[in-house]
Amino acid sequence: MARIERTADGGALRAAFRWLAGLWPERSALTSTVIGVMDRDSWTARTDNIVVADARRRRLVWIPRDLWCEVVGDRINEAYARGGHELLRAALRELGMPVESSVVLLRSAVEHALSELRITVPVERSRHYWYPLEPTSRLQDGSKLVAFEPPQESLTGERIHQWIGARKSAEMSPPMLPDLDRIERQQILVRCLLQAGFDFSKTLDDPARFAASGTRALAQLAWVRPDWALRTFASVEPTTIDGKKVLTRRRGLLGRGLHRGPR
Repeated sequence: MARIERTADGGALRAAFRWLAGLWPERSALTSTVIGVMDRDSWTARTDNIVVADARRRRLVWIPRDLWCEVVGDRINEAYARGGHELLRAALRELGMPVESSVVLLRSAVEHALSELRITVPVERSRHYWYPLEPTSRLQDGSKLVAFEPPQESLTGERIHQWIGARKSAEMSPPMLPDLDRIERQQILVRCLLQAGFDFSKTLDDPARFAASGTRALAQLAWVRPDWALRTFASVEPTTIDGKKVLTRRRGLLGRGLHRGPR
């Protein structure tokens, strides 16, 4: 299996990434890549953020972290920790979303890329959540109330991580599927970052913080554009398997059941 070679020069990788972004390949060269972000700064942590970059269809597809996969025998966010790139890609094939390559980032790679960011996101409705006292703490060890109010919020520092990571609603009528609510907020942020020309290659500054495998993994990501569609693998329903609360595909569903994200 082909692998992207790590180099000690993160700046050279970023330069190559930006050069690739200026090219547009023949359609036959376009493939799909899965991007995973670890929940903690460890390769044995859960991959709680999973997005498929489909260059052929010009779209990004978010995969709910709690989606059950038979090939994993658990939620899909356990795939990388248990079987690396191969099992993560196998889990996506089971869902009808084959990918040719994968890039997995440690949490610190994303924190580094966002460390100096300040960005304004639209807020269409009041949102209130319980959030850990620290971004990497457990909710059961203590929580604080965080709120996002219309019409917009300026995000920086921990507020960015609250926006993309909070899952436990503090609303009187919480969303039935908290992970889809979290994904919606992530998509709003990503859309704003793409439109602002954010340099996503900052996540590659330290080669020790990412792992890539497959054909043209980084090249595929360099072709993401602001006009790409944002989608969610959202035709799911909650259930319990082996004592765990998980999501499964709705029975009898034809196709992948992708829902449109924010424009």
